[in-house]
Amino acid sequence: MQKFSEFMQEWLYGENGYYRTLRVGKEGDFYTSVSVSAFFGYSIANYLLEFLQNRPNQRIAIVEIGAERGNLISDVAFYLRHKNHLKNVEFATLEPLQDLHSIQKDTFKSVCEGLELKIFNAFADLKKESFDFIIFISNELLDAFACELYYEGKMAFVEDFRLQFLSQKEADSSFIGEIPVGACEFIKEIEDCAKEWLFITFDYGSKQKRGEFSLRFYRGHTTQNLFKNYKEQDFDLKENFGKWDITYDVDFSFWEKEFLKTGAKELFFGRQNRVLVDFGLDQVGQWYIHTFGLESFMQQSSKIRTLIEPALLGERFFGVGFLKVL
Repeated sequence: MQKFSEFMQEWLYGENGYYRTLRVGKEGDFYTSVSVSAFFGYSIANYLLEFLQNRPNQRIAIVEIGAERGNLISDVAFYLRHKNHLKNVEFATLEPLQDLHSIQKDTFKSVCEGLELKIFNAFADLKKESFDFIIFISNELLDAFACELYYEGKMAFVEDFRLQFLSQKEADSSFIGEIPVGACEFIKEIEDCAKEWLFITFDYGSKQKRGEFSLRFYRGHTTQNLFKNYKEQDFDLKENFGKWDITYDVDFSFWEKEFLKTGAKELFFGRQNRVLVDFGLDQVGQWYIHTFGLESFMQQSSKIRTLIEPALLGERFFGVGFLKVL
């Protein structure tokens, strides 16, 4: 018998885990904002310009966590290169999966020929670089943390690929839902890498607790819930092990509380469409038209709309940023 979080960790990251294979995009199991349009990364890069301009003499790293192919960090670097803001900036991914290293480097090279992408296996390797300021960027990272399932004072365990809920003294008898594990350790690793840092991420969720399970599985652009109800499992865990993505709605209030404990402050929180507009999506569009022409921009316009359309990605996803400075 093992905790559900341990089972989920093996499912996603184990030897035969789901994330051992590339799954994002048209031919994969699901779309992300990164796979939909490079304007997602361009907008983030535009927002970062002010931080770079205010630190002309510092050694800065922009590090993507959970990069998969490395498209987001490549898009950010591409935009900053065109804006001539590369003097004191280095680009990197934090990637423990060795199989993805060459893929990320190839992606970066295809987008940013001549620039270097560093790949760190762990936070400890990043810390050794002694950067003055690190900007961490990610998309759909928080919902990939293994979680525990709680139901009114009981916690989920897995035995022979069947779920069962067992009473736990420390569990909240009124809570139903998911709680990520490893969050405190993750944030401490971030804090240890540099005295000053910025963490930006986008994900699906809210700051309000739902009072129900949101855990679900994705494959082939379809979704399947784990439960019909609390007592009735509606998914064959043995047959589908490692073949589907596991995700759940992010409780941003939980992460906010953990980040604020470090002395960081929340810079922004909002629906993706509003955040991207605040990041300067309009200015990015003007830059693109000026650089590549109106016809090329029009070919991108439907993808940009997908990022901000309320019924698509615009209001289903939220962006949040935390800043720690001395």
